[in-house]
Parts: sequence; C-alpha cells; structure tokens
Amino acid sequence: MGVKLVKKVKVTLSLREDLVKRAKSRLALESRSLSDLVEEFLAAYDTLELLDQLCESLGLEKRFYTSSEVKAGRPLGLKAEDVVRELRDERAERISGY
Repeated sequence: MGVKLVKKVKVTLSLREDLVKRAKSRLALESRSLSDLVEEFLAAYDTLELLDQLCESLGLEKRFYTSSEVKAGRPLGLKAEDVVRELRDERAERISGY
C-alpha cells in the first residue's frame, strides 16, 4: 500500500501575539508546529460537527455538561473505590487461604 498524500493549503491568520508566542514555545518542547496545532483544532471542530449531526439523528440534546451536572446525574449507590477495595480484599483472602 502506498502513502496517501494530503494536499496542504496556506492560510493567513490574525492572532494575538502573546498567545502565539506562548503556544510556539510550548509546541517547541513537544517538537510540534503551530500548523500541527491548528490542524488538530480544525479536525476536532469537524468532529464536533459530526457529533452534532449524530445527536440530531438520535434525538439527543446537543450541549456540554458541567462537572457538577455530570456528578448530579450519576446513579447513587456504591462508590467505585469501595467496590475495588472489596474485590482486592476478597482476592487477597483467596490467595492467602484465609
């Protein structure tokens, strides 16, 4: 199989200088370019559009939830850490024979 070549286009952006400097500095530590970052954000934006269409077709509400809304919507009952601790304790008992 051959490598798929992707056509690139040049764009001109007007961005805050301080923001670009900080971003480029951080990107340099990651061996990435500003173009890489912008492309990543555009791909994420494209994905959000796809998710919006999916939600619409499934009749789901399209919105972001705050962390407090997520916590409030969680089912009540056992805490995960309690269940994990109980499973670990049971396993330790089986292994040790006590």
